[in-house]
Amino acid sequence: MQDFFGSVRRSLAFNSPPLAAEEPTSTSTTPSSLVDRISSSVRMSRVFSTKPYSPPPIRWRKGELIGCGASGHVYMGMNLDSGELLAVKQVLIPSNGAMKERTQDHIKGLEEEVKLLKNLSHPNIVRYLGIVREEESLNILLEFVPGGSISSLLGKFGPFPEPVIRSYTKQLLQGLEYLHNNGIMHRDIKGANILVDNKGCIKLADFGASKQVVELATITGAKSMKGTVYWMAPEVILQTGHSCSADIWSVGCTVIEMATGKPPWSQQYQEVAAFYFIGSTKSHAEIPEHLSAEAKDFLLQCLQKEPNMRPDATNLLQHPFITGKFLESRPIVDILIMEPLFNQENSEISLQSHPTDLNIL
Repeated sequence: MQDFFGSVRRSLAFNSPPLAAEEPTSTSTTPSSLVDRISSSVRMSRVFSTKPYSPPPIRWRKGELIGCGASGHVYMGMNLDSGELLAVKQVLIPSNGAMKERTQDHIKGLEEEVKLLKNLSHPNIVRYLGIVREEESLNILLEFVPGGSISSLLGKFGPFPEPVIRSYTKQLLQGLEYLHNNGIMHRDIKGANILVDNKGCIKLADFGASKQVVELATITGAKSMKGTVYWMAPEVILQTGHSCSADIWSVGCTVIEMATGKPPWSQQYQEVAAFYFIGSTKSHAEIPEHLSAEAKDFLLQCLQKEPNMRPDATNLLQHPFITGKFLESRPIVDILIMEPLFNQENSEISLQSHPTDLNIL
């Protein structure tokens, strides 16, 4: 309230012209009343200003290198005002005149996009904090997630058990549902772009502005398709036009990655061969045999060749593999009891198996 009255007083003192300078336009015009002047000052005061508030830029300091991507380097950073740790994605800007001119539109578009992405907030997506342009680089400031990526965890611990895959996939779909509802495609879902904190909460990274970053890095020659082909939907490879359903295909590929420790197709094809095979084949990636029937069905739905046949993230969140409801009616352990059966004709013993529920014993 004090701020309000202070703003009004300043407007009265500095914005109201002196009466001596007023030139009446008609003999019938009367001087403005005090109420009129106050009303005018209120409208002019910054309390009621329609100009959007622009917070000051984040003061930060770059720390150690924590990751290298196809389109830039990622450093740890520190907010010099709050002490908060940051992740800083740094994309180089070309220094020569011709290439520098070509990048200006991409840089401006990226800055505008990051301003919009700062308004997004969900437990399963990495927060965008701001963007800082320097002479030779563009720095995107992001929420720091300490646990590393799914890809790095697979390297440390090997393939995940199905309960972990279910937990991570559910959170992945929740973050993806939020992005899709806000009109944002991720475009590059894979284990390396899914971060895990120390409590098992996963966060999607490299969404939204990733297309602008890729285009900028392509101009500078830093971008390659290395490591991304195995997760790409056929329509993306064929460039026939794609939508959010392409992200669903990548979710299926990421589940296979978590279950096997390796990207789909990677055991059969090198990247160039996989690029042509995925674009032309009518089959899907090999589904791991050790997964439950529900997990296999989930993968079959994600890996539909036709994009319009794939469920969206909202529907997949109701799939039995994600909800885990099928576990409630399943016995804790299935035992195979082998009973010898005597064959009268050839006097041989054969074995027949009977699955038995432990709860009955």
